[in-house]
Amino acid sequence: MKQLVRLLILAGVLSSCASLKPYERQYVDDPEMQMDFDNGVRFSNYVHSIREGATPAGAPKSSGGCGCN
Repeated sequence: MKQLVRLLILAGVLSSCASLKPYERQYVDDPEMQMDFDNGVRFSNYVHSIREGATPAGAPKSSGGCGCN
């Protein structure tokens, strides 16, 4: 049974590898394929500001973290 599981894992790992032809590489270098970490940081800051409920000094006034305006 362990050998079957190992064989299935090995088959899955090896089948996920693919080589690209030169004309296919243009799609990998497309800006849409790149990871955009700025969106993740922006969303994390948004969630943190909602949970914290506090406004940093010099920032415009915001509503409270309790859901009230």
